[in-house]
Amino acid sequence: MVAEPAPPQFAEAAADARPRGREMSWLDWVALIAVVAAGLNCGLIAAVNLDVFAKILPHAAATRAVQGLIGLAALHCVVLLFKWGDGAE
Repeated sequence: MVAEPAPPQFAEAAADARPRGREMSWLDWVALIAVVAAGLNCGLIAAVNLDVFAKILPHAAATRAVQGLIGLAALHCVVLLFKWGDGAE
C-alpha cells in the first residue's frame, strides 16, 4: 500500500513544527553587529590609537551610553551562545 502525501496545509504546518535551532531574531542580529563593531573599534584603538565611537559621537556621555549598550549586547550574545550550546529554543 502506498502512503498518500499530506494535503498542502498539513505539509506547511509540519514544516513549521520543525525545531528552529539556530535561527536568529532581529535582536540577536543587532546585538551581534554591535559586538562586532565594538571589537573592530577595540582593534583600531590598539593598533593606531583611533577610537571611532569617540570620533563619531559628539559628547563623552554619548560614547559611554553607546559602550554601555554594547556591553548589554555582549551579555545578550553570551546568553545566545549558551542557548545554542544547549540546543534549546
